[in-house]
Amino acid sequence: MTTPTPGQPLGMSDFFALEAGEYLERLDALVQPAEGLGQNADEFVRLARALRGAALMGNQPAIARSASGLETLARAVREGRRPWDQNIRQIAIRAVDDLKIFVRRAATWTEADTAKAEALAGQLEQLAGQPSTPVRAAEPPGLDAGARAFVAREGAAIAGSLERAAQALRADPLAHDPLQHVLKALQPLRGLAALNDLPPLPDLLEGIERVIADLARASTPAPQNVGELFSAAGAAIAQAAREVAERGRPDPESPAFRNFASQLLKFMESDADIVPITSLYHDDAGPHVVHRGTPGPHPATLGRVELVSHGEHLRQAADSIERAPSTTQRELRAHTLAGTFRALEDAGAGTLADAVGRFAQRAREAVATGAAVRDPATFAAELRRAGDLLAQSASGDETALAGRLDEITAALTGLAGGAAPAATTPVVPMQARTPEAPAPPHPAPRTAVTADVEDVPETPDITGSWVTYHRMVVTGVGPASLEALIGAPSHDTAGPPVPLSEPPASVVDVRTLLYRGGRALARAQELRRAAKGASGEELRALVEEVCDLVELALEPTAPAPSGA
Repeated sequence: MTTPTPGQPLGMSDFFALEAGEYLERLDALVQPAEGLGQNADEFVRLARALRGAALMGNQPAIARSASGLETLARAVREGRRPWDQNIRQIAIRAVDDLKIFVRRAATWTEADTAKAEALAGQLEQLAGQPSTPVRAAEPPGLDAGARAFVAREGAAIAGSLERAAQALRADPLAHDPLQHVLKALQPLRGLAALNDLPPLPDLLEGIERVIADLARASTPAPQNVGELFSAAGAAIAQAAREVAERGRPDPESPAFRNFASQLLKFMESDADIVPITSLYHDDAGPHVVHRGTPGPHPATLGRVELVSHGEHLRQAADSIERAPSTTQRELRAHTLAGTFRALEDAGAGTLADAVGRFAQRAREAVATGAAVRDPATFAAELRRAGDLLAQSASGDETALAGRLDEITAALTGLAGGAAPAATTPVVPMQARTPEAPAPPHPAPRTAVTADVEDVPETPDITGSWVTYHRMVVTGVGPASLEALIGAPSHDTAGPPVPLSEPPASVVDVRTLLYRGGRALARAQELRRAAKGASGEELRALVEEVCDLVELALEPTAPAPSGA
């Protein structure tokens, strides 16, 4: 029997090989004696039945089919319908040996192996006096009429919930309650044991759950196509439910599934990346970086155990992408890896963590651009290599592992057709990129904007205040000056300070710009209308401003100062 490599975690196939190997060794010892079974007929049946159960749990239906034939023969011997002679003994020994070979070939199973397992099962059942009953390919094992009706009913409920969520998200992109209703509707169908026999329904449901998780974490409104994404998911599930009720399995290449995969790709592409600071530079000689900023804090570094777990997950994902029976299913499985890559991008600080982040960034880009689906074999091979490296991170050298992981990143860069990501990028504050605007040497000339402003009335709001200020600038009030307002000498001009009691013609009394009397009441009415659609801190700020306006409304309008 094959044994797992020391130091690596056991997978489902490893557990199956160990358990099935133990049952087969005990069966071999049971059927070898020439004197016959004796009192061990019940043990023969029990071990054959246990082998069949292990194959079913290990998702090996062909091996389970052969084990079922051996169990049928064991029951016939125990019940006396078939005597235990040398002919039956030799057939039982060869059947156990064939089953050992099947278990060893489980990891590299082929259609030829399936045919051999079916032939062995038929031979054993005929010896037991029962006709061979091969499993029909059109209907998954165990999916009877009741299961079909269950899938049809729950699929229709999920489709309705998705359509309601799509309508709610179109109306309010920040709505989260409909998403919780969708998750609740998915639970009954996710608990169906035969769901994995109905591809690509499991991948479709997992894609929906990933999208909901991303929307729940986001603090910004949902992307524009999220309504179409949920509508496409509802249409795909509704069609799959009808096909399961009618034929026993959905069509993985139906237009509804293809449409959902396309909408899922658009949703992934809408995830905005960080904009490089260099893209904000002016196209000149500089200087571009005035002063360097302080890098933000790194997220908590993933521990060795977490990296090993992610490595095992990447290896399983590579196997699932390679074994996907249809293009749509392969595309859905690749898209659901977006959450894994996003978590690896925030692996933290350190040589290996930085290399993991670069790999995850390129892997996510390969999925988003469709390169992973166009060349699934290469993409799966690189994922498996990365998974093997991360699985060794518990005891390997970080520098060496990071170097080998960068080689995989370069291969993914070639697959996606992009440039390799830089290892480090200096952080520059946004304020340093803002050019300093020189002060105008003289009042702004009269332009077409000035002529347009002359036709705008001075309303009691921010627009009216801006129009008033602009007209004063045009007439020569000059640039805003705090020194002139408080009576201090300006740094740019010499002369004695201007007293507030005798303001020059170019200075406007700030009291004339305040809301008083009727203007304060008019402003309060505007805030009252705005408060009807506000809540939280915004509503509290509006209430405070209204309270201030009430005091100002009781005061008479301030007279214009002389000379203004």
